[in-house]
Amino acid sequence: MPASCETALQQRCQQIVTSPVLTPEQKRHFLALEAENALPYPTLPEDARQALDEGVICDMFEGHAPFKPRYVLPDYARFLANGSQWLELEGAKDLDDALSLLTILYHHVPSVTSMPVYLGQLDALLQPYVRILTQDAIDIRIKRFWRYLDRTLPDAFMHANIGPADTPVTRAILRADAELKAGGA
Repeated sequence: MPASCETALQQRCQQIVTSPVLTPEQKRHFLALEAENALPYPTLPEDARQALDEGVICDMFEGHAPFKPRYVLPDYARFLANGSQWLELEGAKDLDDALSLLTILYHHVPSVTSMPVYLGQLDALLQPYVRILTQDAIDIRIKRFWRYLDRTLPDAFMHANIGPADTPVTRAILRADAELKAGGA
């Protein structure tokens, strides 16, 4: 199609799909946002519309979909204990299962950012699955999991809680975080 016939939407989509700096996941996200923004903006009360137009409030440029949750709080403990019929997953039996289940669930948390904001009270969630593992074995698994989180979920949008209990998992998380911040792979 000649460039003169392209619509503004087509031009924006073309820029997205040919971008040399966006990852495939980012391209999908931005293309979906372009599709949403092609829809009419949700109807707002006049006062809200005026506040938005005057910059008193901001929609954070999250698209024209009428509702997208931002802060979803899954019951991670229940998920680890029972699994999910919808995801066809059994509950966790050990630390490896628990870490695997969380990595899967994090990709299915419905959120405006397409990722969870809250990852859970990780030490309390994972401690029941440690059982007979040594501290070294726990450290290896937690560091691998922490690296996964660091590389796949932007930390500007997410957080996890630990403590106040001093557990082997708590210590492993603190060590893994310190090592990754210090540049350790």
